[in-house]
Amino acid sequence: MTNAKVTTAAATHIDAKITYKGTSYTFSEACDHVSHLFDQRDDTAELVLFQSREIGLWLLQLRSIYKSDKQFGQAVGQTPLGKRSRQDRTDCMKIAEQWDAIQKLNKNGELNTLGASAVRKRLSKAQNNSAGNTSKGKPKADAKPVETVPTADSLAKATLKLLADHNITLADYRKALTAAAKASK
Repeated sequence: MTNAKVTTAAATHIDAKITYKGTSYTFSEACDHVSHLFDQRDDTAELVLFQSREIGLWLLQLRSIYKSDKQFGQAVGQTPLGKRSRQDRTDCMKIAEQWDAIQKLNKNGELNTLGASAVRKRLSKAQNNSAGNTSKGKPKADAKPVETVPTADSLAKATLKLLADHNITLADYRKALTAAAKASK
C-alpha cells in the first residue's frame, strides 16, 4: 500500500495551529469557524424551498402575459431566464401553485433543502396516494384551485409574512437573495 499525501488548502502545524488561506487558527477557533460554515449552509438550505416558491410566483405572473406556454417559452428564451430549463421553471411554478399542499407535506422541514424538481415529485406522489391511486395518477376532480399572487405588491407582502412566520429577518433574506442572484449569473 502506498502512502499518498493528500494535498489540501489548509496546513496543520506542530503547535496545533491551522493555517487556511493565509489565516492561522487555534484548534478551537477552527472548530468555531467550521461550525459557522455549517450554520451558513443550513440557513441557506432552508431558503431553497422559499426561493423556489418566490421564483414560481414571479414566473406565474410573467406567464399570465402570454396566451400560450409556447409563446411564454419563446419570450423567456430571449431573456436571461432562457438559460434555465423549461422543467426548472415549470417545477417552481408548480411549487407556487401548490404551496398550501407543500406546507402540509413539509411539516418536519424535510422538503426545505430539496430542489424544485424533487419537491414537485414528492408532492405528486403524495397527491396520487391521497387520491386513492386513481387512473393515470390524476388527483381527485374536486381538488380546489390554488390562488396565485396577482401583483408584485401582494408578492412582496406574502414574502414578508413568510419571513415573519419563520423568524427570518429582512436583512438576512436580502443577503441570501443577493447571494443567490449572484450565484445564478
